Amino acid sequence: MPDSPPTSPPIRQFDPDKFENIHQLGGIRTGTLDAPGAGGASGVRVALVDTGAGLRFTVALDRGGDIVDASFNEFGLAYLSPNGLRPPNAAYHVDNEWLRNWAGGLVTTCGPEYMGGSRVESGVKTPLHGRFSNTPAVVERLINPDPRRGVLDMELGLVIRDTRMFGPNFEIRRTLRCRLGEAEVTIDDEVINCGDTPAAHHWLYHCNLGYPLLDEGSRFIYRGPAEYWIAPPPPGQDIVQPLSAAAMNELKRVPVAMAEHAGSGERGLIVTAEPESDGVCRVGILNERRRLGLEFIYPAAALPRLAHWQHYGPRGCYASALEPFYGSLLGSARDRHPLASAALAPRESRHYQLRIRVLRNRAELDELKARDGPLAPVARC
Repeated sequence: MPDSPPTSPPIRQFDPDKFENIHQLGGIRTGTLDAPGAGGASGVRVALVDTGAGLRFTVALDRGGDIVDASFNEFGLAYLSPNGLRPPNAAYHVDNEWLRNWAGGLVTTCGPEYMGGSRVESGVKTPLHGRFSNTPAVVERLINPDPRRGVLDMELGLVIRDTRMFGPNFEIRRTLRCRLGEAEVTIDDEVINCGDTPAAHHWLYHCNLGYPLLDEGSRFIYRGPAEYWIAPPPPGQDIVQPLSAAAMNELKRVPVAMAEHAGSGERGLIVTAEPESDGVCRVGILNERRRLGLEFIYPAAALPRLAHWQHYGPRGCYASALEPFYGSLLGSARDRHPLASAALAPRESRHYQLRIRVLRNRAELDELKARDGPLAPVARC
């Protein structure tokens, strides 16, 4: 199959005299999906988004407005867990029980108070990856494109509230934006501490990639100082382990399935990703055999750290994630980073943005590849 032309695709034009319903071209629809094996149980509210450019995805309105399944043309992009998409349930806000109700998906948001593994922080027993992805959203607005009026943008505006008597009380205002004819989506989030006392705040976008985008020989693109971690760690040792620069750089190439990743075996890197001259990080994954890539674009000032989680299990659970984040995954007891004890003052807010873009021609793939660079071990005191 020949390469696509080595230029970005032209802006799509739509003839308003040749369709009557916008969903013939793309747009946003809402509805309810049955949970797996529901048997009469509650379903899950969703928004089905079609960009009209090959990118289609499901927004789980009952799960914080996170993106679950996502595809581009015939290719699946995201890892999906065996749990399927289930209704939210606060019973999973305990220890590591989050894993029993997690659907996987292209974007799982972690926070807004703590994230990472279950542990004790400031006397609080934290649940794995926080409560956000198990909290329903309120739909404030839904805007579909209207080419007859020259409007190609589509938008979904959500409000998510994570609250508790006496605090902490968070409000998250989320907007998802697409443009008809363009294979990309932008997530804009504002996280507000609505309480009257300071509140711990950590925020992470768990962008979970799966087969066939993620396959043997695919490569990840990012650069900067990095730390290596492995779980479970060697007996009597910390999860963070020394590793040479050469060995860390090898971790950016997707391997065959690994026997040591059976069960809960996993590994990863925590990187201070180097931004471009405009202060924006552009990281991603390339599958050159399929001539397909996915780019993640975000401001380094808001999301100064990047985790790269890897779990190449031998029987189906073959997944990896790029995870831009603010705060700490490992917790204040093990993380020497200044953001290990990040917090929001009363009424303080933080803004985050993540743009996800499908790359589908040689020029776009080469442009992302050129952003790659070496990793260097972080010296630990």
